[in-house]
Amino acid sequence: MKSKNGGYLTLKIKLLNGRLFNRYLAMDSRILYSAEQGKIMSALWDKHPQTASELSQITGLANSSLSIMLRRLEEQGLIKSVASEVDKRKRMFDLTPMGAEQEQLGNEVSYKLSEVFYKGFSDQEIEDVERYLTRILENLEQESAKYGRKK
Repeated sequence: MKSKNGGYLTLKIKLLNGRLFNRYLAMDSRILYSAEQGKIMSALWDKHPQTASELSQITGLANSSLSIMLRRLEEQGLIKSVASEVDKRKRMFDLTPMGAEQEQLGNEVSYKLSEVFYKGFSDQEIEDVERYLTRILENLEQESAKYGRKK
């Protein structure tokens, strides 16, 4: 193995990507959430409603951070929480109409960031990069499973 910079490069990419995403969000006054809150919103746009446990697993956010963000998103009118019909002890989080409307704006920012992310790449190179990243993710998930860690 020639180089072992993949982990460092991935970390640096994640950091810069997050900063730029936050800047893009802040530049559009119609967007009502931050990048961190966007993880929750994105999960709910993909599937709703969801429990806090499901959202924690999908977003990778710790329960304490997630609880604060869920409360803030509710205060902003982007999500609502209701008791689960199956288990009244559990809360289900769902989008409000205003939260659902934010999806298109989020998609616009994501597209803009993707244009920067893949600037100068051919379609084949994009497919290759994403295939390699998928393999790395699968390797890490398999190794993590050995130690009882969630994905």
